[in-house]
Amino acid sequence: MSAAAAPASGSATSASASAAGSGGLRLEIWDAGAARIAHTRQVTSGERFTLRHVHSVTHRPVKETFSVTADGIAMEELWFDTFGANLPAGPERIGDVTTTFLVEDGGYRVLHHGRLMPTVPLLAGRPHVNHELFFADGVRLRLLDLVAPSTSVELRVAAG
Repeated sequence: MSAAAAPASGSATSASASAAGSGGLRLEIWDAGAARIAHTRQVTSGERFTLRHVHSVTHRPVKETFSVTADGIAMEELWFDTFGANLPAGPERIGDVTTTFLVEDGGYRVLHHGRLMPTVPLLAGRPHVNHELFFADGVRLRLLDLVAPSTSVELRVAAG
């Protein structure tokens, strides 16, 4: 499931809200099936990271870029090169944000303008989907190195 299409849940809101006062933030990968934190990483407000995976229907790459805030995770943009299930075909209104849909560089770029999501829920895909998180410092996290295939996970920000 694409994070852009997934509904946001509020389970990390109170922890995220308290992070603003502590000065430190961490990004957590919550394993909902085992009710545990599968991974944690220190982050800073404004830090960006990218979730990359192979679309389960089109078998083409998808990139979702997020930024960290004290209140959660902000969706910045989505990139893909062919239309498929749960991928937009034009601008969308999501809550109070209208996305910008661009055709450029052999693909489709959808700007989400910092749309706040308290958490990013998704299913860790099977090996061919290969969900991976990429950070500016060069760190790469493969979700299947942390949880089993088809596990429900949430990316969330908490006080660090």
